Amino acid sequence: MEYNLYIFTFSSFFLLGFSVHMLFTTIGNTYLNKLLAAMMGMRGLQMLYFIAINTGQTFFVSIIINSLGPFLFMYGAFLYLYIRGFIRDESRLQKKDLLHLIPFLIALIDSIPYYFLDADTRANFISDVIAHRAFFVPDSFVIFPYYLISIFRYVLLVTYFILTWRLVIKSGIIKFRKTNPIVTNWILFFLLITTLSNLSMVVNFIINISAGASTSNLFLSNYRVFIQSTILLGFFGYLFYNPKILYGFVFVSKEFAATLKPMDLDSNESAYSDELIESQESKKPPRATRKQASTISEEEIVRIKEKMISLIETEKPFLNPDFSVGDLASKMGLPSHHCSYILNEYVGKNFRGWVNEYRVEFFIAHYPSLIANQTILAIASKSGFKNKNTFYRAFEKVTGQTPSQYFDS
Repeated sequence: MEYNLYIFTFSSFFLLGFSVHMLFTTIGNTYLNKLLAAMMGMRGLQMLYFIAINTGQTFFVSIIINSLGPFLFMYGAFLYLYIRGFIRDESRLQKKDLLHLIPFLIALIDSIPYYFLDADTRANFISDVIAHRAFFVPDSFVIFPYYLISIFRYVLLVTYFILTWRLVIKSGIIKFRKTNPIVTNWILFFLLITTLSNLSMVVNFIINISAGASTSNLFLSNYRVFIQSTILLGFFGYLFYNPKILYGFVFVSKEFAATLKPMDLDSNESAYSDELIESQESKKPPRATRKQASTISEEEIVRIKEKMISLIETEKPFLNPDFSVGDLASKMGLPSHHCSYILNEYVGKNFRGWVNEYRVEFFIAHYPSLIANQTILAIASKSGFKNKNTFYRAFEKVTGQTPSQYFDS
């Protein structure tokens, strides 16, 4: 039993340390950082509570039990908002999300009578909690019975986990795992570990209720600590094996954030390739090419330009991420250099910039109807972008804003 408590102690301070780090860092998505900090902090304090319970630390139990209790009602909501924020690239809380605070407020009101207890009653209550190794005891001084509050909290927790997994599955993020592996692996890893950890507590609670909340549940308490310790060992083992899964989400550094956004951890080589192509296409055609193109009459150039615009707007070939100026020339029945010349001289854009404008417009038109069920990456991919870096760069170039800024304004 002692080694389990050692693991719990180490893990609790580990989580609390990273909670403080994520809470005060200004690098990356500070909204998501604070949600993650809140979850880590609550879990770290919850583990300290278990340690205090199992070691009979009356003082720490009395401090943590009612100060932490109401916040545990927000754990499921924070998890849901954190995963949704990653999937939809959110940077702030929405007004309707304030509804998630209602359970917390109910639990906070319910905890008020505890602070008006006399010293003897409070001491007896804490002793009873330690003796039963449980979050709840049958006392009458609270507004709602402790067992009822505990049932409500676990039902709420399970509901949020169902909603979160449903959101992940419907978003299509698993389908695009190979396109954006680091982000997908982080979300799935974090959600899986959190699910297993909380599922063990739910199972323990159900067994506890079945056994009777008024009985001493030392076996159940030991079982709970053992299961949690095993999950934590697996958690740390996987992190040591694959530490990159934390980069940009827990290990937030200035150097890392200076080049990448939280969701921009995919296909850097492809992004560099796109930048190279775009820079090459932005150069003026060589003189020989311009001379050859100038043999086309002005009337023909206007006709070709209109045909090019009509083709891209009706057939939407830009939805193919591999669509190239050669493909356009083939559809037009023209040499590639003629298409490049007309785009540069008469449209005023290079091929890559011209195509990306249509992709951004397609994304903006379809984002409102698709974002509820798909990730930004999935919608960007449907719009013809190869990777998130290219998408963000093109979107900001066309609109002057990031997607979150554009749709929140």
